Amino acid sequence: MPRRQPANPGARVLLDARYRIEAAAVGGLSLLARLASVRGRHLAADGVGTLHWALDTRHRRVARENLRLAFGDTLSREEVGRMVLASMRHVAHVAVETLAADRYLAGNVDARVPVEGLEHARAAVARGSGVIMISGHLGNWELLGPMMGRLGLPVAPIVRPLDNPYLEARLAKLRSIAGGRLIDKHAAFRQALAHLRRGGSVGLLIDQRPKQGGIAVPFFGHDAYTTGGPAALAHASAAAVVPCFLVRQPDDTLRLVVEPELPVPRTGDRGADGYRLTADCTAVIERWVRRHPAQWLWTHRRWAVPTHGAEGSRTSRHEQHA
Repeated sequence: MPRRQPANPGARVLLDARYRIEAAAVGGLSLLARLASVRGRHLAADGVGTLHWALDTRHRRVARENLRLAFGDTLSREEVGRMVLASMRHVAHVAVETLAADRYLAGNVDARVPVEGLEHARAAVARGSGVIMISGHLGNWELLGPMMGRLGLPVAPIVRPLDNPYLEARLAKLRSIAGGRLIDKHAAFRQALAHLRRGGSVGLLIDQRPKQGGIAVPFFGHDAYTTGGPAALAHASAAAVVPCFLVRQPDDTLRLVVEPELPVPRTGDRGADGYRLTADCTAVIERWVRRHPAQWLWTHRRWAVPTHGAEGSRTSRHEQHA
């Protein structure tokens, strides 16, 4: 989808100048991140995350509300506060690691990053019917796809292009490393289905509510509207659904985990099957968030009800929405 441009030529020039300045700033930060030591990157990320936590009262409040909804009274007020800070620091770690991506992706990745369960992905790919890799905004979601590519399993992520075309070019280069292609979310279903039918792998982050429609499935005991994309793609193809995560360990190193593929129900009732698979996918995300709560993006209003338009009509738990 083409980016919207101001009608006024002068405004277009100013916008382009702003985009170039932003890209230059990110380029400078990327250089600093690559030159810094591992300890230096972690200290910088903690500092940036703490500053974000101190200044962004709105997202701090959203994170506290989400943690209360998810964990109820099992966490004290102090524990919730510490978790919000840890989560916002974690997002800064993701950003700094992404800026220094080549430090994590160079050479033999599996010699530096513990990898578990890669055989599940290899077996699914070997069948030649396509693979739907699902994950969430947990651990380092930006490096997950490129790291899979470095391990010989390129994944085409479904992404929303950035408004800044210069930053988008930089991020697209990272996301498509090692042979992966990108699928624009505005035409995602058609492109993703074609890629799967050619035996390719598609990556989806499924833990944020869609802007329209979705399927309401349990997440931490409360219904959360969730994209029906993986279920729709799985039922329109013979693709496997495989969960994978790149999580941070206590020593700040990363660990890649691929789980066995999820069963794809095919009872003939497409609505019920879509609900079941979406709920199963979401249950996997919840399990990992419970395991690593400080590494999830709690600042997103996960349980809010999306708007519903002509293409996103309200979807009951027994209806499929692609």
